[in-house]
Amino acid sequence: MALAPDEPDAPPVVFMAFTLLQSPWLFWLGLSLFAVAVWWAATVIIIFACGRRSWRRAVIVLSSLVSVAALAGMPAISHMTTPLGAALGFLAGIVAWGWFETSYYTGYVVGMEVPPCPPQCGGWRHFIHGVKANLYHELSIFVGFALVWWATPGPNQVALWTFTIHWWMHQSAKLNVFFGVRNLNEEYLPEHLRRMTQFFSKRPINWFFPFSVTISTAWAHWLFYRALQAPDAFTATAYGLASVLMALAILEHWWLILPQPVGVWAWGLLSRRAPEVKPTVDVIGGFLGSGKTTLLRHLLPQLGDKTVVLVNEFADVGLDGARLREGSTEDAPVVELAGGCLCCTLSRNVAATLSRIIREHAPERILIEPSGAAALSDLLGTLHQPGCRELLGPIRVVAVVDGKQWLLADRAVQMAIAAYVEAAATVVINKCDSLSQVELARLQQRLAGCNPAAKVIYTSFGRLDLRDLSDTQDDACLGETLAPRLAFRQISETFSAVFDAAGLQQVFEAMTAGDFGDISRAKGVFKTTGGWLRLEYAGQAMSLNPCAAASESSLVVIGREPSSNLLAAVRQTIIAPTAASAPAVVSPAEAHYLTTAS
Repeated sequence: MALAPDEPDAPPVVFMAFTLLQSPWLFWLGLSLFAVAVWWAATVIIIFACGRRSWRRAVIVLSSLVSVAALAGMPAISHMTTPLGAALGFLAGIVAWGWFETSYYTGYVVGMEVPPCPPQCGGWRHFIHGVKANLYHELSIFVGFALVWWATPGPNQVALWTFTIHWWMHQSAKLNVFFGVRNLNEEYLPEHLRRMTQFFSKRPINWFFPFSVTISTAWAHWLFYRALQAPDAFTATAYGLASVLMALAILEHWWLILPQPVGVWAWGLLSRRAPEVKPTVDVIGGFLGSGKTTLLRHLLPQLGDKTVVLVNEFADVGLDGARLREGSTEDAPVVELAGGCLCCTLSRNVAATLSRIIREHAPERILIEPSGAAALSDLLGTLHQPGCRELLGPIRVVAVVDGKQWLLADRAVQMAIAAYVEAAATVVINKCDSLSQVELARLQQRLAGCNPAAKVIYTSFGRLDLRDLSDTQDDACLGETLAPRLAFRQISETFSAVFDAAGLQQVFEAMTAGDFGDISRAKGVFKTTGGWLRLEYAGQAMSLNPCAAASESSLVVIGREPSSNLLAAVRQTIIAPTAASAPAVVSPAEAHYLTTAS
């Protein structure tokens, strides 16, 4: 006869279990702690074990043995209608699902070999590419579900529920990451799966997220209700574990779009090898039109084979990278990222790109030119994320400042410039040829107030000696007051045509006069009957000068309220449209990183 909890010969563990089940608060606390501990530990173990390519074989063998043992024990567990049986079913379901995660992250069961998608690939075509790249993994889960269903013939179905919940939330999370979320957590991908980030998208939220979270929340509420209405301890434990697991999965979903605890699974990254040489990172930053690209062009001939330049374009059409490559050498490769501010560009994300650069070039120094539309706090935050910071040495900021812009721009722009100055080890006051002595004196006062410890260099036309950069070993940090986020919009277009130079001059003079909205920066190259012209506009100053030939004409405009009428006005100056545009000239280094880095 079974012992009753109040019998004197009952083991202490029986009394503890009876007390736990009799108290709703203790029951749900114990259930939650158990589920969270198993969920967190399983995630960290998988991230840690799959972090090194050299461990792959041992990891998949061990995972397979443990999963087979769990599968073999499921029939017996499925007939255990006790709280212990529910807990064992939960563990068995976790272990079974863990094999599919491990087989994916070790790279053994992934998908078809899909060539890297070109930057313009999108829509259903891009979705099909993603399905093919993950096909074998997804098909294997169907097989796994069938095996778990077959292995749980008894009334205890917790193992099957656990596997099914993981499957559902796995598919939901993948779709959300594909459609776009704020936090992609790509640093947890092992290096041999970095190619998968080409199927990630970065945006605040996507249309699918509300549906997926609402359906999951309704499911979690139903499971919780069944647990509360359960007639016995086994049913309460079974539904309780399932509802807590669903709640954790929903929490993970919210972490995709909301701030998440820093390093919640960071222990799993301890298996990643840090580079033998950690490169110094110089962020050559400044507001739109301050002269960053011109300064880098002066620095490029001074760089050696231990330096890599990473250039970011806010617009979809990249022009700065092409200008820099004109003066670069094979010793200092230029990698260009287009289509958004550096910290927000997902498919070509900064962490994965830096990791690949370090592995393939082993640089001692990396120069990063972020878009002038990027918020410095976001960029420094990205460089300090887990999976990225441990790869890098000191992170320094070189603030390039258009002195007149800092004095005359509106308050929001001045605060954005001041944020760079406050964080900088070196401040380069550029375009000094346009400053009076009174203006220089005012700038010196501002510099003394913002960052008296910075090394200040006064120059014109971006002339800078590499030896002038500060050699501080301290990481850049922001001041106490963060600059406001400026909402910029970009419009851009490429053209296969010949333009009238005089007509372009009139259009861009009207742009300078403010006829086409609030524009902070404009640049472009145009083929005219008299040769190629380059447009440069910043700080209310416009120039249209001869330049080297390009593969096609293009225009990029960035501002808070740029008018698309500008593009229409530019098109009206076309005098000789051609049949088709020439393909863009892309260097081998750029093509490699744009298609494989994420």
